[in-house]
Amino acid sequence: MRFSPAALLLLGLVAAAPASAESLVVVEARGIALKPGAAVDSTKPLALKPGQHVTLISNSGATLTLDGPYNQAPSLAGGGTAANTFAALVSERGARTAEVGTTRGTAPVAQLPDPWLIDVSHAGNACLVDGQTAVFWRPAAQDAATLAVMPDDRSWKIETQWAAGLDRLAVSGEKLVHGEATYFVDFNGTEAAIRVNAVPADLSSDAMRAAWMADKGCEAQAEALARPAK
Repeated sequence: MRFSPAALLLLGLVAAAPASAESLVVVEARGIALKPGAAVDSTKPLALKPGQHVTLISNSGATLTLDGPYNQAPSLAGGGTAANTFAALVSERGARTAEVGTTRGTAPVAQLPDPWLIDVSHAGNACLVDGQTAVFWRPAAQDAATLAVMPDDRSWKIETQWAAGLDRLAVSGEKLVHGEATYFVDFNGTEAAIRVNAVPADLSSDAMRAAWMADKGCEAQAEALARPAK
């Protein structure tokens, strides 16, 4: 097939066009002044010295791990390693539900009906979008219960009643539960420590959010986000 000179010129311009920029989000950074949640341009060089480490999340939910020395645009071709965390969550969601941990007793962690709930039935990690009200959840809701929440320094405490028949309870007030802090949650007299991780607003897709949450140890919440809607 022959192309006109104009068509050949157009094809040459398309071939020479740079790859579209993608905003990668920092999950973890060591030895470099990058904070979790910061955006990194995928088309611009990222300089890492020996010993420096960065983990990034793409729009598709894939995580990219880079270790110094490194000085080029973030990519697999540049020596990074990647794992599509979101796809793994979707394909293994059944097994993950039973493997994410145990409750305060010995039963598997219950499947969350919504990704933005904090399960009071076991200690561990939880994820919350900063600025949003913390909503706590319990697997069994038939009985009335008590709930108390306090920071790890126990400088304040929120105490409330949990009405029978309700599986969710929003906790708000002058002292708010927020990300990057650990809280003691007392549910019906049994206390557990829950680390709340802040989910950056810059995460623009559920794939990115699920990958971030899984990386932070919020597996049950990530699984709920990855679960196909019914």
